Amino acid sequence: MNAATADGRQARVLAGALRNWAAIDTDETPVAARIQIRQPPEWGFVSTINITDQQTHRLLDLLRDDLAANTPHLASPERAAAVIDDLITQRRTEGHTTLHVRDLVHAAPRIGRPASWIAAHLGDLADAGLIEETWRPGLFRIA
Repeated sequence: MNAATADGRQARVLAGALRNWAAIDTDETPVAARIQIRQPPEWGFVSTINITDQQTHRLLDLLRDDLAANTPHLASPERAAAVIDDLITQRRTEGHTTLHVRDLVHAAPRIGRPASWIAAHLGDLADAGLIEETWRPGLFRIA
C-alpha cells in the first residue's frame, strides 16, 4: 500500500471532487443517491455527497464509458466494429490484398463478439462497398 492510500489522501481528494461536481450542477430535483466516502486504513468517514437523479445518471454514464474503454471484451457493437475496421486497415497497411474471416477471429475474445458477428460485419462492409467479396465464401478483397 502506498503512502497516499494509507493516509487517505485519495479518499479526501475524491470526496472533494465529487462534492464540487455535485455542487456546481444546477439540478434542483430531490436527492436520488448518497455516496459515502471512507478512507483507509481504518476506513474512517470522510464525507457524504448527495446526488440527484440526473447526476446519478451522468455518473453512471461516465463509469459505463470508462468501463467500455478499458474492457474491450465488453465493447459496444460500434466499438467492436471500430476494432475490426482498425485490424483491416492494419492488414491493408502491411500489404495484404485479401482478408478472410479467420484472419480476424483472434479479435473475437477482445471485442466480446463471436466469429459469426465478425463475418456479418465483413458482409456489412462489403455491402457498403468498403471491401469486395470474392467468389470464395468468407474471403474479401481489401485493396
